[in-house]
Amino acid sequence: MPINIATAIDSLVELVKTSKKISLEDAARKLDLPETIINEWATFLEEEEIIQITYKFTTPYLEVKEKSALSDDEENLKRRLDIATRKLELILSRLKVYKIEHRYEIKSIEDVRDLLKKHPDETSKDYIFAQKYFLEFRIKALLDAIKKIKLLTPDLIKYLEKRIEDLEVKKIIFIKNYESLK
Repeated sequence: MPINIATAIDSLVELVKTSKKISLEDAARKLDLPETIINEWATFLEEEEIIQITYKFTTPYLEVKEKSALSDDEENLKRRLDIATRKLELILSRLKVYKIEHRYEIKSIEDVRDLLKKHPDETSKDYIFAQKYFLEFRIKALLDAIKKIKLLTPDLIKYLEKRIEDLEVKKIIFIKNYESLK
């Protein structure tokens, strides 16, 4: 009768979890499988960071893989980075809804600066379009920077979260100005 490998591997993981630490030989005996098979599965499970293999003299023991506090911190930072990315993408997608007729052609951030110097009227369509362009530009730049991050640190995440808060405030100001056009 063929054995279900997934169930057998799950049985090995469960055995290691309940035993906390078990020799490879004892695990093979309890599961009624050859040691070579248990060793292969244990090696795979160790690569997947589910269990770890330790040695006492020459005897291999299987143990539950303990997560360090550092890996929990890293997970938290990755989660916060993912949330930051989703917030930026959401703001960007919501800005696309606003269509503004404007007279000046804006193709770069320099065009925005020139427009604001020449026509600082906050209620003009051109000014409000420049606001929208600037917001989109800043969001895209921040998303590009996030893609290039190599090392996550708490300070970096705080910096990104602060930048997102600032952009959200600027978005609210933009929407208020946009509504004043109607």
